[in-house]
Amino acid sequence: MKIKALQFIFFSLFLTWAGLLAAQQDSDEPIVYADHKKISEDSLRADGHVEVIWQDYVIYADVIEFNLKTRELFAEGRVTMSAKDMVLSGEKLNFNLKTKSGELLDTYGLITPFVRYETDRLIQTDRETLTFQRLDFTSCAQIFPRWKITSRRGKIKKEKYIEMNDVLFRIKNIPVFYLPYLRYPIQKDGRATGLLFPNIGNSSLRGFFVQNSLFWAIKPNIDMTLGLDYFSELGIGVSDELRYLFRNASGMARYYYFRYRKDNEVYNDSASDYYVEANHKQTLPFLNSRLLLNVNRQSRPGFLRLFDNGFDRNLTTNFQSSLVWTTSFSNINISLSASRRETYYIFANSSRIVEYLPALAFNLNQQKLGKLPGYFSLGIDYQSVRRSGVTYEDEPEFANDFRSQRLTLTPAYQLPLLKLPWLNCSLNLLAKNTLYAKSLDPLSKTIVNEPLYMKYQTAKLSLQGPVFFRVYDLGRSKLKHVIEPEFEFRYATKVDNRDRLVPVDYFDYPSYSYAGFSLTSRLLKKGDGGNASAAELLTYRITQEYYFDAAEANLFRTVDGEYPSFSELNNTLRFRPGENIAFDASLVYNYYIHGLSRLNLRASYQRQGAPLTGSLSYSTYRNPYKGADYVFNRSILGGDINVNFPSFPLKLQAGIDYDFTAKEFRHGAVNVSFDYQCLVFSTEFKVFSYLGRSEFQFRFGLSLGNLGMVSDFFGGK
Repeated sequence: MKIKALQFIFFSLFLTWAGLLAAQQDSDEPIVYADHKKISEDSLRADGHVEVIWQDYVIYADVIEFNLKTRELFAEGRVTMSAKDMVLSGEKLNFNLKTKSGELLDTYGLITPFVRYETDRLIQTDRETLTFQRLDFTSCAQIFPRWKITSRRGKIKKEKYIEMNDVLFRIKNIPVFYLPYLRYPIQKDGRATGLLFPNIGNSSLRGFFVQNSLFWAIKPNIDMTLGLDYFSELGIGVSDELRYLFRNASGMARYYYFRYRKDNEVYNDSASDYYVEANHKQTLPFLNSRLLLNVNRQSRPGFLRLFDNGFDRNLTTNFQSSLVWTTSFSNINISLSASRRETYYIFANSSRIVEYLPALAFNLNQQKLGKLPGYFSLGIDYQSVRRSGVTYEDEPEFANDFRSQRLTLTPAYQLPLLKLPWLNCSLNLLAKNTLYAKSLDPLSKTIVNEPLYMKYQTAKLSLQGPVFFRVYDLGRSKLKHVIEPEFEFRYATKVDNRDRLVPVDYFDYPSYSYAGFSLTSRLLKKGDGGNASAAELLTYRITQEYYFDAAEANLFRTVDGEYPSFSELNNTLRFRPGENIAFDASLVYNYYIHGLSRLNLRASYQRQGAPLTGSLSYSTYRNPYKGADYVFNRSILGGDINVNFPSFPLKLQAGIDYDFTAKEFRHGAVNVSFDYQCLVFSTEFKVFSYLGRSEFQFRFGLSLGNLGMVSDFFGGK
């Protein structure tokens, strides 16, 4: 009953605390209310429903005695003392208003966020610090808590933490484990420096492992997580994650260093490996400019094969680092950048690297030219590009180990011809002029130091519409069917000296002439509410193009020895029968292989707070320019499910991926968490089976009130 009464008093005082103390913030004299008062020369005695208000303290008791000279206050009989977000209750209180120190016997206490503790003797040494010799505390709300922590000695820093020595953790009064030291955070925002609960587990590839982390709240806008990982079969890893937020800058930096155990049976080619990742965004105080930094580097790409738990990166992994400075004023944008992108092919243990060092771009956005109709725009670009390594993707012919320098001038003009609610027509004119520092000798097939000037022009006519629609009145709701056709025709002039070009990326391939058509059919639904907006119910779109320049359109790649004149037939479908239910499908048919090159199907149900959510997807891909055994030809079935009943303590997350091409399971994961009131147990099982990696993982962790658990540095799907 004492605990229930204490909880009631705590919340009552919390609601009235600000009003009671408004007049006392600047006063040093206590205000005493009581049924009876007796004042002498040196003391004040009060009894019967005594209430003392002084600065940010409120004290309730049956009897109090206050020494007016020494400013010592003694209270007994159902003593309750509150200050800010803390409430204490005990039998006897000695408190000095001058030093703000004192002691409370047989103490029960409450702190927000909800922490309840009990001690025989609580001593306040200063305004912010309380000490104790023996303390039982818990953050469970039950009268008989599921767990509690017993400490032999320690201190409480108000609104910061509880520091404890000789700690014994109990579940249902049963001792579970002992810790020599524990610091429990009690900040309102939940950010506090301290150790997180470790993860333990086992991997068939890396052996038994323990993962530890220290969270360091450096400042309100800066924090850091330091990690130490031990793998019995592989070695030791250390990590550092820094996060920061300023008025004009924000970002994060992550670093992982791993030291291999000698003579391990997994990897012995190097003694150590590292991985670094960083993102930084900053607004600069001049020229309305911004700075963007992105770093993603590793000592060797194969390092992540041992640790990466993201199945989505199972065939290729991309590592990109870039530094970009941008500025804009009026209708002009300028950017200066340097970037490096590495694509690592796990199945071949090799990489392709593309570098832009540097790249400069000047863009004049659409601009009116006096009274002339239409809009003029201009782009000027300089790029120094280098490509190296081997690619296994379906790319056109590119030159390796060669640095290409090019300067491009691209003026464009857009002329709206017709603009109606149901019909739009426009003409776009563009001229691309590129100057290369080096070229290819057509006879010797060697790169020579002779500049190359290439140019071509395009004219594109676009027609959207006419748009047809019809409204169906269904009584309490309405359906609107909309049909939107689109026509597009582009003419591109031929490039005369293409045989002298050394291509290094897609930018070097010229444009082509084509005619395209697309048809979009939409079904919109509107409820009976007069102000309700129409919601998309179903959308279907089909597109195809005919190439007048078949070779250029296919980037000089053939299907069965010929350049396809027709593009693939693209079909997309979006179906939203409910606010939280979605069906998506895309189907790409290739006439020249007489089959589908792509098929993607996905159904999902997602609603916040729903007890059961999940998704199911199927995807297949076949490259029409490659054979049936092309490594990226793949058919995958994947799904995930989340079970979370609000009143049930058990939560489940599961996912699976099955490879129909290889006819085997590639990945499976199950995460089960059990919320035992304020004690959460988490167990995870993962299975990987692809490209020589066959691994089973088991991971266990727990969180206790405000004490979180360690997260996986290389975690993923």
